[in-house]
Amino acid sequence: MAEKITQKQMFTLIAEKCADDEKIVEFCNLKIAQLDKRKATPRKPNPEVQERRDAILNYLAGVGAQTTKEIADALGFTSPQVSGALRGLVNAGAVKVVEPEKKSQPKRYELADATSGNASDPAEEF
Repeated sequence: MAEKITQKQMFTLIAEKCADDEKIVEFCNLKIAQLDKRKATPRKPNPEVQERRDAILNYLAGVGAQTTKEIADALGFTSPQVSGALRGLVNAGAVKVVEPEKKSQPKRYELADATSGNASDPAEEF
């Protein structure tokens, strides 16, 4: 299977191969600039997602390890909303996954620093 290349690499390659055609080179340079601009623009945090993350952190601080479904039911969010928020919290190190004893049981999530019970500090990382 051929190695995947990015759009930027593709436009650079096209510009190099068609160096004698100014219009193609100009077009490729424009596309590369657009890709660079898109990548350089910082993403704005979604306030709804941040609100969910904060609610989950506060909830976990009070109850300890919970499953995605338990968190969703308690907070009134859908399971996919909770799952996405938990993924971000786990990647940021604010929440850790508690692996189940049996494979048939769902994963549980708890605060990464469960001993402190301070849910406001990890949210600062977002």
